[in-house]
Amino acid sequence: MIFTENLIIREFEISDSNRYYKNNRDEQIKIFMPNHYHENENEAAEEIKSGIANYEGFKDPCHWAIVKADTNELIGHIGIGKCEKIGIEHEYEICCAINKENRGNNYAAEAVRAFVPWCKSELGVDKIYASTERQNISSNKALLNAGFILCEREFENKKTNLNVYVFD
Repeated sequence: MIFTENLIIREFEISDSNRYYKNNRDEQIKIFMPNHYHENENEAAEEIKSGIANYEGFKDPCHWAIVKADTNELIGHIGIGKCEKIGIEHEYEICCAINKENRGNNYAAEAVRAFVPWCKSELGVDKIYASTERQNISSNKALLNAGFILCEREFENKKTNLNVYVFD
């Protein structure tokens, strides 16, 4: 587990399925993270089960729950996986999503700031990337606030609408 001032990042539990489903039934998730948008709660539960199986030995990808420290309410998720989306081989990319009700509280940046050093020390990842659509203003701001730097180089398979960031 990772503790911050306001958040706890922990492994998902099957009991998180209902809240995970509700958190991800949001237009922003559907647009910017369509692989986490589920048509029903069973699909969300299957994603969580699959993710739980990936914790042992760090199988790609892995996602963790973000909960509020004071209420233990599941408000989002954070994860790490191979950089397939942006075409960088042998490197890792993080993702993070906060539910609609809790956006605007700097929780994404807070979670990412704690998660990156943990990934480096616990998972042995040296360089971490992140990508987000250029029109996703809040995610771009969160990555900058978390210490990521916008990459200038073009990536071979990069979608033209993505900003790619790196944390060294």
